[in-house]
Amino acid sequence: MGIRKYFVAGALLLMLVLVSAQQGCDMPGMGGQGTQAKKYGLDYSLIGGVDYLSGGGILQQGESFYIGVHLENYDSKSRNGEVCIMDNVADTYGGISSQDKGECKFFNIPAADIVKKETSSLFGKKIEEQVTPGTADVYFPSSGIYSYSGLPVSQQPWSQKFYVSVNYRQSSQATGTVSVPMPGYESITLTQEPAPVVMSATKSIHRLQDSYKVDLEIALKKQSSARIFSADFTQENETYFAAHLAPQPLQCYLTSGEPITGKLSLQNERLIKCSSIVYLSGEAQQAYPLVIALDYGVSVEKQYPFGIKT
Repeated sequence: MGIRKYFVAGALLLMLVLVSAQQGCDMPGMGGQGTQAKKYGLDYSLIGGVDYLSGGGILQQGESFYIGVHLENYDSKSRNGEVCIMDNVADTYGGISSQDKGECKFFNIPAADIVKKETSSLFGKKIEEQVTPGTADVYFPSSGIYSYSGLPVSQQPWSQKFYVSVNYRQSSQATGTVSVPMPGYESITLTQEPAPVVMSATKSIHRLQDSYKVDLEIALKKQSSARIFSADFTQENETYFAAHLAPQPLQCYLTSGEPITGKLSLQNERLIKCSSIVYLSGEAQQAYPLVIALDYGVSVEKQYPFGIKT
């Protein structure tokens, strides 16, 4: 009986190793080790396979190689931008150019395919959303091949790095509903697509003599390691911000009391306070749509180590 237990445990361990090995393999034209696009909206991985350099790879001096970048988009809108690659090896030894931004190519990635299906269960009917991301593959170089030559002889592979950056513009909207009158403090349920910056909001409503004062707190939080720029990429840690509570006027301020006129500095987190005076005829509850909009540039940068044998 004990031998049988050891046999079963060994078989399970072997299956686990095989599954892990399959998950670790990258094939040309397919995504690499997976991306965080489902959380951040757009992300990328390296394309693996014969002659494709990936993180941790070892090259023989003189060996030819290529770089492939697989992009995924979970947004309902198509995206376009730029992919740039470079290495930290002096250009006299070949490889990927390190001049300026390196070697860059423009990309256009389609929107995600979003299908809503109604399902039934013991707990009733519900709407499930199935999302198939839009994808695009970008290959380097445009012509020819990469290789390194002329490096000094070393007993150990030369430890090097190459870098990939994907730059694109992100326009995000978060929408919710503010009901008046509903005195008290509560969170507002916001609908928003995956993005590097997420938004949340709370409301507090106070009765005045013949009106209601609506106070909103809007929190912005950068949830990825991506760098944030103005939409034209001229200023880092900056975004365009706008909030509307149509048809009511809505004034927004920083916690310091400074009014927001469009541009907003954003590093990791930012709290914004907004307020509006609402006049109602009678006590009938009214619902007002809240729309929060951001517009900024995103740069997703990653580095990958590799070695060169001489």
